[in-house]
Amino acid sequence: MAVSDDILKRARDVAAEIVATCDVKYAPYLDILNTEIKRRQARADLIAQTLSAHDIIKLRARRRKRRKSLPGRGVRS
Repeated sequence: MAVSDDILKRARDVAAEIVATCDVKYAPYLDILNTEIKRRQARADLIAQTLSAHDIIKLRARRRKRRKSLPGRGVRS
């Protein structure tokens, strides 16, 4: 079963409270949750960067295509 980012962050907050009030022996659980949150964020950032770069490439290609297709440009009679 998949766990949403919000539930994961709430679990991290609870784990932090447990570590603060009980004992550091529960710290590995907090580390696991932090690692998973960072991993998900890094993956989301990578996807966003890739899509952004892809959009820039597509925009440049459209501009080039538009410039070439304008009538009367580049050809003198």
